[in-house]
Amino acid sequence: MIRLNRFAPALRRSPKLHGPGPIGLELGWYHMQMIQMERSAQGIRMRAVASIPYPSTREDLLGSPKDFMTLVRDALKGKSFKGRKVVSCLPGNGTRIINLTYGNQKDKSRDEVVLNEVMASLGGGNPEELVIDYLTIRGQDEESRDKTALAAVANREQVLSYLDLLTRAGLEPLALDIGPAALRRLAAFLDRDKKYPTVLLINFGSAKSYLTVVSGERLIIDREMDLGAKSLVEHLGRALSMDEGQALEILKRYGLKHKEDSLETLETAGHDREIIQSVVGILKPVFLEFADEVNKALIYTASETRGMSVDQVYLLGSLARFPGVDQYLEEMFSIPTKVLDPLTSFTDGSTSLRDPGQDAPVGLAVAAGLALRGFSVYE
Repeated sequence: MIRLNRFAPALRRSPKLHGPGPIGLELGWYHMQMIQMERSAQGIRMRAVASIPYPSTREDLLGSPKDFMTLVRDALKGKSFKGRKVVSCLPGNGTRIINLTYGNQKDKSRDEVVLNEVMASLGGGNPEELVIDYLTIRGQDEESRDKTALAAVANREQVLSYLDLLTRAGLEPLALDIGPAALRRLAAFLDRDKKYPTVLLINFGSAKSYLTVVSGERLIIDREMDLGAKSLVEHLGRALSMDEGQALEILKRYGLKHKEDSLETLETAGHDREIIQSVVGILKPVFLEFADEVNKALIYTASETRGMSVDQVYLLGSLARFPGVDQYLEEMFSIPTKVLDPLTSFTDGSTSLRDPGQDAPVGLAVAAGLALRGFSVYE
């Protein structure tokens, strides 16, 4: 396989860590997220967290090593980060995730078979120009002739350029990971008591959403969907004859559903309820299509796990910021659903790290999963 020589492969396990771990660094759409974990007497806790908005756009930042160095310096300033070792992931769509099905082939190693399947999926090309790694996805039937894998594919020059950017900012890259692997790690930590054997994580982006199903420490599926905050805002704006900025403000303020007891305390409860009902009515067709795709993922999960169902849904990303989205989707899926807030998921004073100036905590999940690399979450 084509892999980096100087850095640990993206999807492999790491040695156990004691004390502070690496800094998990993600360049989101609008903020740089940095989190560092450490092992304390009470367990794994969040040592430091920073969420710093970009001075302009993410693309401008990636093209300016000087601005990136300044942003990193600002993120570390006044925080409790220790060391400069980082685990990160390529920003934006820099890494393509491919779900593969393959079989054993005589006289060929698994690496060779997977590489051939990846290149066929890409429609050809030169593998020497790519960085490729993969994670086998195992169902209950280990004797099945057909195997599945999750492959991560990135342009080699883009990978080297990003690693150079991190290094020039004074950071020490340990590994490049991918979002699904980081979320799998975080989901395993959240379920240390193993109450939820199978979990669906829905990561809402600006233009796309990503469905990741994990069972224990096994990754079952990672799937991209054409639904994001932008499409919802556009749909709502067209229906209400308003611009996208106004439509976004309505979603931020009213969301999809408020608890009745909270509405009753407001003088404008009746008016607010009417607005929420209008928003829900307008967006319902979009969410029904989304629910159909989720159901397909649930059916696939059941087929790969001998009938096991999803026990918990976690929401993160753009749509998770809207009030009531967890209640609305819980009713739609008939599965317990909650917004994933990493700041409340760690022991020993993690909530004291919450900064009113930070981005909403739903944007910290991937960085938290990156920061957990190397820790044994079940200890």
